[in-house]
Amino acid sequence: MKKLFFYLLMAFAISFSGCNKWSEVKLPTDDEQVQDESKDDDNDKPPLSGKARYLVLYASRSGNSERVAQLIQSTLDCDILEVQPAVAYESDYNDMLARAQQELQEIAQGNYPPIGTNVDDFESYDLIFIGYPIWYGHMATPMQAFLHSHAEKLQGKRIALFATSGSSGIATSLAEAQALCMESTFTQTLLLTSSTLTQMENHVAEWLSVIGAEKSNPNSDELKIKLSVGDRAVFATVVDNVTTRDLISRLPITITMTDYANAEKIYTFEPALNTEGVAVGHSTPVRGDIDLYLPWGNLCVLYRDVSGNSGLINLGHIDDDGIELFDVPGNIIVTIEKQ
Repeated sequence: MKKLFFYLLMAFAISFSGCNKWSEVKLPTDDEQVQDESKDDDNDKPPLSGKARYLVLYASRSGNSERVAQLIQSTLDCDILEVQPAVAYESDYNDMLARAQQELQEIAQGNYPPIGTNVDDFESYDLIFIGYPIWYGHMATPMQAFLHSHAEKLQGKRIALFATSGSSGIATSLAEAQALCMESTFTQTLLLTSSTLTQMENHVAEWLSVIGAEKSNPNSDELKIKLSVGDRAVFATVVDNVTTRDLISRLPITITMTDYANAEKIYTFEPALNTEGVAVGHSTPVRGDIDLYLPWGNLCVLYRDVSGNSGLINLGHIDDDGIELFDVPGNIIVTIEKQ
């Protein structure tokens, strides 16, 4: 029944616009502007708390949708993941147009293009942001394919749609998302187009306020860990993301941390900690930080300031002056426990 409803919706959308006009339409360049076409069926849901966890999923062609996604991610300090096609789009603009048209026609027949992005589950998230450019009035095909393949996993989840376009509205893509994820709840949407590109920051901030999304409180008790060396112990406050939740799920654990470059103690987990969707690139690591160095997969506790690194994922920070416990020569045995 869900598929039948979706096919009828797509058939109506295509017949309304006229397939014979497709060659006359230029694919939007992903530009942005806020708009008023939105639907809020989120009223029955409890408000988001200060401990809410978010994931930003986005597809982007020219990079503008990516900019909006990154702004949301940096504002909320949450996880982010790009939805990509299994085969990259052609660099030639006309070839890309032809492929986008063909994919939309195939979707209208119930055939979705393959994608190269998968999420195992969304259980740890309270709100999923889903962003995309609008193509020919429709949700970009990679995101349609992603929602189609993940609809069951998204059952019962709260979704916040944001879209970018040259001038098209968001109503059709909202209906497509609702048809694909019939068991999900949708907040008020956000559409950004070219005429208010320079006002993106204000529109995003206003929208996040309206839907009740705010940066989580990093001082939550559930985000504390205890690190013991011998009979001494220190505490650390960790950020709430996929990697720290994986770390906490393995505690308690006793590990041998080796010294590296007279600046940090490191340890490599086996199996590696989950980093899917976590923002990478810690520009200002300082003494006391707890990081993960993605290329090597090792946990780092910094007892000296080091330079920024695009491969670092910040996991938290040692409270107060506790880092002195790690500022010793050689290897140390550390017990890590959930506090």
